Amino acid sequence: MGEAEALLSQQEVTQPPTSAQLNMLLIASALPFVGFGFLDNFLMIVCGELIDSSLCVMFSFSTMAAAAIGNTISDVAGIFSGGVVEDLARRAGVEEPPLERAQELLWATKIRKYAGQSLGIILGCILGCCPLLWMDPYQGERLKREKERNEMFQTVILKVQKILDAEAVALMSLVDEEHGQQLRSTHVSPELRPFVWQVGVGFIGHVAETGRFVNTVDVQDEPLYNPELHDDFLGMGIKVESILCMPIFVEGRVTGVIVVINKRSTERVFSNKDEDVLSAICSHISVVSADSAHTFDEVMENCEKSMRMAGSPEWNVSGASQRMLMLYEPALEGITNVLGAEATALMLLDSTNQELYTEVIDGPLQPHRTPVGVGIAGEAVATGKLINASISDNRGLIDPGRHQNYQGSGVDIRSELVVPLFDTSRKCLGAIKCINKHGSKGFSKEDVLYVKEAAQYVGMMLEGPDAGLRRVLALSRNRMQKRELIGGTGKHQCAVLCKLERAQNLPSRAEMKLIDPYVTFSIVRGNPLEDHRPDPVQRLLRARNKDRKEAIRRFAKSNTILGDGDPRWNETIAVGRPPKLANVATEELFVHVLLWDYDALSPDEVVGQAAVPVAELPCEMGKAKPLELLPVVGREGIYKLEHARLWVSFSTFKQQ
Repeated sequence: MGEAEALLSQQEVTQPPTSAQLNMLLIASALPFVGFGFLDNFLMIVCGELIDSSLCVMFSFSTMAAAAIGNTISDVAGIFSGGVVEDLARRAGVEEPPLERAQELLWATKIRKYAGQSLGIILGCILGCCPLLWMDPYQGERLKREKERNEMFQTVILKVQKILDAEAVALMSLVDEEHGQQLRSTHVSPELRPFVWQVGVGFIGHVAETGRFVNTVDVQDEPLYNPELHDDFLGMGIKVESILCMPIFVEGRVTGVIVVINKRSTERVFSNKDEDVLSAICSHISVVSADSAHTFDEVMENCEKSMRMAGSPEWNVSGASQRMLMLYEPALEGITNVLGAEATALMLLDSTNQELYTEVIDGPLQPHRTPVGVGIAGEAVATGKLINASISDNRGLIDPGRHQNYQGSGVDIRSELVVPLFDTSRKCLGAIKCINKHGSKGFSKEDVLYVKEAAQYVGMMLEGPDAGLRRVLALSRNRMQKRELIGGTGKHQCAVLCKLERAQNLPSRAEMKLIDPYVTFSIVRGNPLEDHRPDPVQRLLRARNKDRKEAIRRFAKSNTILGDGDPRWNETIAVGRPPKLANVATEELFVHVLLWDYDALSPDEVVGQAAVPVAELPCEMGKAKPLELLPVVGREGIYKLEHARLWVSFSTFKQQ
């Protein structure tokens, strides 16, 4: 008889297990697996969460990797804990009933055993999920996002430093402390150390408190200036001269501030474009910083606010740029048609101010680039002078070799009109170039006047959305300067009238070109010729940049003379006493006379200076006398001033 037949015969005669035995088998099979399932899930969740919030954040592992590692740990622990769980069950009096071999092989027995194991493992796994009751399941994801944000914000800080050409940059977060609100630096450029700042203190605290940005040309001239804070910025070896602070809003309240310290360019002042760029960056930081559940709603809310409130730079710059691009082509087409020209091009300066490139072309010209100072357009931009040239004017400005088949376009240039484009500070932005007037040897005076007028509007578009207001302010200053001082509004206790007639023997530039001179007059305390503080030129440039935003200028300015020979002005210019010198004795006041060299592309340079005591000036205008010019400290030997003279007469009056 075979083994299978013997087993079958034995099964047939074996008594089946009783119900009590089967129930005990079910319970005995379930209890160990309850322990296994509990330990497996419990350890996997706890270990996986710890790994997800530590190693996965540090090394950028995925959540699935954390689960796999946690499961491995729980499986290894299960190997060592298996015997312990079974032993505890036996001690509790729960163990499998004694069954014969044939009874164990019965289907009823197997079903109860497998059912017990399945129910046990399910119950154990459910109980093992208990850590989820007190754990934060999203902690790891938040930590990963926070790490990514921190890395991104640090990159942003370094990019802002590079884009704005700043000495140092810091991103600060507003936090609540026991003693009030504080600003803590979360990300700083390499020049700074992490620091804490009190809300309401200095420029940074003022921005956090009011929610209004600050762009200060010279911190020493502002009420918020504190020598202990700004002369050596928190002991980090940085002397704060100019500062740009912009608030960061989340859900309508200030949550942080970006601080940009000291513009490193020649002008040493943060421009309106810098303000717009930083404002746009702050708007993106606020969106990234917000809770993801509210991010989209907040973006839409900000967009809705921008529709109701005009003038928000972070929302206007992009749209304005697109609208300008759409209007350039029809505008140039209109200029071409009015002039009867063959082609018109809008040429703009690149970021280095070294080359002109064609932004928009109407006509057969090809896109091209021209170095500044080369060719008619390059010369017009370099000097800031309009050039109207034709091949028949015998000036040689149009070179047949260079201007035939110009830039491979098939156009032979016979006449060319180039009108520079300026911003409010009369710095060149580019030029409008008109080529070949049909039916004429050159462009007429009427053509020149028309293109000059068109260039004013194009320059306003290029300068930005607030250019119109800036030009209104400049126009008002020019018209009101003398009337405001002489007519009297009570703001100035005295004024000086300066009649600038002419100059003699003015120096040349390094390249032997005559300077393009203008003169400024200001009232200062103490003799400026005896001021030997360092960096006087930078202090003057910062003061003049700040002066551009004032209704009445501290620096009363003459016209700029572009041309050869000794300049003649014949202008009467009024200059008032600054409000901060209102209580200073007249004997301590001087008229500071500065001769400047205008530059269309770079900051203007100080050529020389003179000073006249206010107390010694007559009450009535007399005959002009020559003023000897002396160099500014630090610029000795750059210009030859031995024989340079300014012919000026002065008079003073007091307001009643």
